[in-house]
Amino acid sequence: MILSGYNKFIFSIFAENHDSLIIKVFALKIGKGYLSFLQIQYTKVDSSGRPMPSFIFNTRIKVIDSSSRDIIFSKGKIIIKDDSVKIEFATELIMIYLNYSLFRAETSPLKVLSADNKEKDSLTWKSYNFRSLVKGNLITPNTSAEFINAAGNIDLLRSKRIPSDVKGLLWSRLQNKDIDLAFSFIFNKDRKNDSRMYLRYEKNLLEFSEIEYSAGKDRISPRLFIKYPDSVRLLATNESHRISINIYDQAEAGTGELVNSFDLIGKLFNGFLRRLTGNPNGLRLLAFADVTINNNLTSTEFKGIT
Repeated sequence: MILSGYNKFIFSIFAENHDSLIIKVFALKIGKGYLSFLQIQYTKVDSSGRPMPSFIFNTRIKVIDSSSRDIIFSKGKIIIKDDSVKIEFATELIMIYLNYSLFRAETSPLKVLSADNKEKDSLTWKSYNFRSLVKGNLITPNTSAEFINAAGNIDLLRSKRIPSDVKGLLWSRLQNKDIDLAFSFIFNKDRKNDSRMYLRYEKNLLEFSEIEYSAGKDRISPRLFIKYPDSVRLLATNESHRISINIYDQAEAGTGELVNSFDLIGKLFNGFLRRLTGNPNGLRLLAFADVTINNNLTSTEFKGIT
């Protein structure tokens, strides 16, 4: 069973021409049922590569069945197989069919996404996988998009209960033809921050925890009026490797609260959750990075990874 008490899936698709599609599926357990939302954001770029105004669609959905590896909603489903993940949704205004096929995968999506949290109240970030190949279509009244071997990622923010001690979230990926790297920080109110980093390099998947984090000068998000650093430096060490990452030229690319609040029910619940947790925003950033990988024998550097 994939669904826990609090769940937020984020399906990201990036086409070769830099068009992007972000699908968010939110489900919060209340009593014997779930309060659930679907949010879609499709962004095209112009001839100069600058993002154009996004197509945004929001709707409430109902969880019909989540007793197996598949999650069935009133307007669609998420199908999780051993070697692929499929997303299907259809309403009066949109139709989506997407297939994530695995790419450089060491484990199954079911194993990663359904793994139990170690602490009953903790919020965990689950990523599967770092890079998938996505095929499928988005159809709306005014536009349509076909994805053929686009780059895709799947994220799941998950907790057994409403995450009441979280004050901020940060996660990111860096990818090129040689490496896949993902890291996350969950900033907690009363205890030590949780951090994790994964690196796929030379056919090995390395895991790091207790990451050192230092930030540059603050910028202010014009949409949220919250601060974020213009640069970040990370240092992670395990038994075999030492990773140094310098992230720079960060730019705001998207936002999202723990609970979306686009309709009356969502806004009412949002008010309750804000009193309980602050309903912290997740801020998605685009950036460049220089990565240096050291082991006992060699040092390898990658410049300008996005």
